[in-house]
Amino acid sequence: MKFLFKIAKERGKDVEGDFIALSKKKEHVEFDTSLHTSTLTKGREVIFHLKPKDGPLMAKLGTFLEENKLHQGYITCDNGILNDMKCAFFLTKHKPSPTFGKAYFAGENKITSISGFFLIIPSSKEDKRFFKTVPHLHVVFQNTRTRKTFSGHLDDAESGNIELKIMPLSGKTMRRETDPNTGGMYLRAEKREDFKPKVGDTILFAFGPEEDFPNTLFKRMSSYQIRKAKYSFAIGTLWSIRLEGYEKKSNITPKDGLELSLTSGEVSFEKGKYSHNTNVQLTDRFGRQYEGQLVSGKVKDILEGAIEVIS
Repeated sequence: MKFLFKIAKERGKDVEGDFIALSKKKEHVEFDTSLHTSTLTKGREVIFHLKPKDGPLMAKLGTFLEENKLHQGYITCDNGILNDMKCAFFLTKHKPSPTFGKAYFAGENKITSISGFFLIIPSSKEDKRFFKTVPHLHVVFQNTRTRKTFSGHLDDAESGNIELKIMPLSGKTMRRETDPNTGGMYLRAEKREDFKPKVGDTILFAFGPEEDFPNTLFKRMSSYQIRKAKYSFAIGTLWSIRLEGYEKKSNITPKDGLELSLTSGEVSFEKGKYSHNTNVQLTDRFGRQYEGQLVSGKVKDILEGAIEVIS
């Protein structure tokens, strides 16, 4: 089977929000990569519309976020068109130096899903007085020329006709903390002991390597007075998954892992227990698609997302 892409020479600097390149190998430094949860408050939804003559997506989106003083939150979309897309695919096996496979999808691409966060980061490593608002997005799409479906990090698109739903989040300041051992950039917003979710809150979550998604999160949530919650989205990479009704729940373990780009569903809580339907779509390095209800998944590097408490 043919790979979707070749390994890029750039290491860890092209996809903001996942990994940064490490200058040299150091002794192991203690860093907490375990599940992190935060409660934030949703603002008023804002719509961003990229029109065919507006030019590249990321430049237009970045300007829009800055002009409207939208500094942190998440972005979703479930349809539209993006032309001449640039995507990236993280290759975990090349650690500790993070490496991205790059792909260019010429022509028209029909969007199934776009999701991810945006937050403020320093404009440069040298001068941290100045900041910029940066989106970190994943995409699921079908290329109209090949009629194949793909998913991965959305680097950019030369043009398009698409609407993005922008949901501002407030209450705590979102940030990235870098694991000095791997270069992994973990999403954080508050101290772990401050986690006290209530109806109407959006829960920000970030998983580290080897953790069980989503069960670790739901076990944590089950100790609070929550009855029901629903996914806003979840994105990241998984080593292995078990899907309901798929090959008798046997573990699916592609060599280079799976890119999680589309997640939906709800979770219910009662007397400290929970039940959930977590519907996912994932892609391996060969472009094979895996869809269904996720029983459990082992996190590969980083997995993050948001879930909303509805009762």
